[in-house]
Amino acid sequence: MRRRHAGVAVKLLAAVVAAVGLLLAGAGCREDDVEEVLGQASVASIESAYDVDGDPLINEWITQVGNSVVSHSRRQSIPYEFKVIETDMVNAFAAPYGHIYVTRGFLDFAETEDEVWVVMGHEVGHVVARDSIHSLKRSLLWGLLVQLIGGESRTAGDIAGIGLGLLSLRYSRVDEYEADDSGTMLAYRAGYDPHAGLAFFDRLMTDIEKRRPASWEVYFMTHPPTERRIQRQRERVELADTNAEALVQIGRGYLLRGQPARATHYLLKATEVAPGSTAAQSLLGDAYAARGELSLARMHYGKADGDYAERRLAALAGVEAPEPAGIGAAGQAAAGELLARAGEVAALVTQTRANARAYSQKTGEQVAQMVSDVKRINERLVELADTEAQVSDAVEQLVVRGNSAVSRAVESVYVLESVNRDLDEVGGEVQTLLAQCQTALRAAQAGEGSPGDVPALREALTELRRAAGTLDLAMAEAPTTIEQVRSAQSAASEVTGLMEMVVRRDDPNSPLTGRLRIASTHTHQVAIDALHAVARARRQSMKARGHALVARLNLLGTAATPQMQALYDRQVAHFLLVPEAAVRAVRAAGGGYGEAAMSIAAARSLGTDPGHFLPTIANVSPVGAAMEQGAALTSANVLLKFLADAMQSEREATPTT
Repeated sequence: MRRRHAGVAVKLLAAVVAAVGLLLAGAGCREDDVEEVLGQASVASIESAYDVDGDPLINEWITQVGNSVVSHSRRQSIPYEFKVIETDMVNAFAAPYGHIYVTRGFLDFAETEDEVWVVMGHEVGHVVARDSIHSLKRSLLWGLLVQLIGGESRTAGDIAGIGLGLLSLRYSRVDEYEADDSGTMLAYRAGYDPHAGLAFFDRLMTDIEKRRPASWEVYFMTHPPTERRIQRQRERVELADTNAEALVQIGRGYLLRGQPARATHYLLKATEVAPGSTAAQSLLGDAYAARGELSLARMHYGKADGDYAERRLAALAGVEAPEPAGIGAAGQAAAGELLARAGEVAALVTQTRANARAYSQKTGEQVAQMVSDVKRINERLVELADTEAQVSDAVEQLVVRGNSAVSRAVESVYVLESVNRDLDEVGGEVQTLLAQCQTALRAAQAGEGSPGDVPALREALTELRRAAGTLDLAMAEAPTTIEQVRSAQSAASEVTGLMEMVVRRDDPNSPLTGRLRIASTHTHQVAIDALHAVARARRQSMKARGHALVARLNLLGTAATPQMQALYDRQVAHFLLVPEAAVRAVRAAGGGYGEAAMSIAAARSLGTDPGHFLPTIANVSPVGAAMEQGAALTSANVLLKFLADAMQSEREATPTT
């Protein structure tokens, strides 16, 4: 597992200390100056504790999201930074002075990009209100940060431990509710759907809170009850079904992102509230035209006033939406051959699914016990971080080092939990996708669709076979890690208990301090060993998810009309931050939307040509090629997941012509 050298953090802190001067005395300095120094110290601590994702694609995407949200906030005078932390813990965090982090676990949990926008708005709200400063002052970490800023010597282990503690700071309930308000408002103003916040919270309440995975424990301890958050946000004006202006704003945002089906949902509500709204009627005309439902487009343009609607209506006069070209005899024969091969793949997938169920039953109790242990450890760590007890510098240093070791051990459970979840989810998804692939092949065998569908289905079938094989490899890796992870948790529990006793006694010369020092060193090493072991299984499960995503996107792109293909091209361009012409060029090289999207994502990650990853050119799986060449597959999987959600919404929308 990659780990940043903590010396980087020490150098950052040296630069911070050099700039302090009068800040500690508070004489003649602005509040922003104090916050800036605390922010730099916080960044140094966090980034010595966790790897920060350096992938250019995910960094550009998250920065674009963040800056768009900030541009609508009331605090724009400071520089903001947005980064992704490599941990399976699910959280988002705002350090002082505009340093905002989201974890990889959070991006994996989010189902749509709109959910990310709302959460980013929530964190920007914390920065605007300076909530992290207030929270730090209530924490044991405050004294350590002040000492760091004051230039007192601290080891790399101290700095890392502070960073780990920063991610579990608790805001007041009022702060959290007001940040929720900001998330809704800022996502809305940026042109995104604030209802996504409700979907996010509802999923927490109905699914996650019931089974309480370890990776969510810190989130639940640092955020208010979900049900109350949902009720409060339902009362926001941006979410009111009677607010025609808000409904038009949300619909327009979806339309600009190539999602007219979702746009019509809100725009039709707007016309119910305000039938004479020219904006709503014109946008509905645009949405239906984009989907090729031209009679409805003409009807709504006709209900709108103004030159724009008249021009669009004139442009559609006599125009008919083209249908898919159909599949010729050669393509139909090829589809029949693929259908026969699909039976062999089905047998493999069925066996893999059975293996996954057996594996889950075998390891379920063991993992559940470790998750339970992690919950208790996290509760004790958060209570320790919140303590107001005054302890000596030597004891503080020991506690921070212990916290660093414990958090690494806890991380190994997060990863193992994520691997097991992927084994179950991806296994089920592959089985579902295979059934869809067989249905699509039967349609192609009957001549339905377009000539490009057959190559796309061929690649989809290949990717599903690869996904099943990769899942088997993940299951082969995972069991060997359980004992190592269990050892790490046992060591972490011992260190946590020692930290609590050392803080209560506050005696640097007590034998307990020596025990804590030795136990922390041991825990750190066994935790690193566990992380290395479980990372191998995680790599395989991540690869299997990539294969499944490529297959899913290929299937979503089959039997698409020219209008739908244009929408899909816009969606790929939107999520992968490339021109639509670049998407069309990659698709023209062969394969389906899955190969095109994964190849573009890998190329953006490495700064190279997408053709290096296309099966039709390089004769390789784009997923395997991306991993072999060092592309960030985790980032690609996140963005392709959001893309698949957008494509699915268009494909499943029932035509109303």
